[in-house]
Amino acid sequence: MAFKKDIAKIIARHLMFSASEDEKALLQKWRSKEEANEKGYQIMKRMLRPVKGKIGSGNVEVPVDAFLTRAKVMQVGQRTMNWWKIAASVAVLFALASIMSQLLYWGENSRIELFADSGQRTEAVLPDGSHVWLNNCSHLIYEQRFGRQRTVELEGEAFFDVAKDATSPFYVDAGDMRVKVTGTEFNVRNYEDEPTTEITLAEGSVYVRSSGGPKARMKPGETISLTKSTGLMVRKKVDVFDNTAWREGVLVFDDTNFNDLIIRLQRWYDIKIQYDPDDFEGIHYTGTIRNLRLDQVFDFINLTVPIEVKMNSNHIVLTRK
Repeated sequence: MAFKKDIAKIIARHLMFSASEDEKALLQKWRSKEEANEKGYQIMKRMLRPVKGKIGSGNVEVPVDAFLTRAKVMQVGQRTMNWWKIAASVAVLFALASIMSQLLYWGENSRIELFADSGQRTEAVLPDGSHVWLNNCSHLIYEQRFGRQRTVELEGEAFFDVAKDATSPFYVDAGDMRVKVTGTEFNVRNYEDEPTTEITLAEGSVYVRSSGGPKARMKPGETISLTKSTGLMVRKKVDVFDNTAWREGVLVFDDTNFNDLIIRLQRWYDIKIQYDPDDFEGIHYTGTIRNLRLDQVFDFINLTVPIEVKMNSNHIVLTRK
């Protein structure tokens, strides 16, 4: 059963002690309507209220900071017709209901789906205490309770800070790539519309294996890139910050081809950009985008290749001068 968005918002306010009396009544009616609804509510209560009071202390209050750390969404502000004033990281909103609205299939050990839509970055805590950050247009699936093996499925990009447990390895399945760790920090990039899957190791050690291929052990500061069409894996040393800066609201481009640049900007700013790829063949871009409006980004691109920018009602058109 899907967790309806309006109910998710009410539960978020209820657990933060800010629901109105009408909302409390509506929530109680929803919980009593079906057993699955009550199970869903209890799952969210356990997930989002992890701070316990002392024995015999009476009422338990949940610190707001702990609540937000447990489940939060950082979202770029809504676009308006005055789109030039959009900033990538200035308008940051905490939208707890965005996480709750993605919890599906209540059961004894439900599979939970966590989404970060276009223009969003999502942070969550997994059942074992591991932290995960999802970048724009990403999708993570995991079980409500891990067993002897901790496994998640990823489409998109995520940074993992895995809780150490030598008896229970942690696996990330990302397309044709599988990552195995027991406790470490690493970034996985696996977008369906990109030709490669990339693993970047920040701390610790991980084992990477492609479908039917050999297992490779990574060291901190390395990236392994798998070309999806050929199965070829390439290892190289990298600046870890460049591949993980998105968590801090920073986009880093290093000799990025124009098509990949546009794909990342569309995800980041949640807007469609129309252009003719043939006009920008062979064009690459190097630079860092931090707290910039989209018009400022185009100003920097214009330094590399002269462009003309036109805005339509729901998308942008780029042409090369």
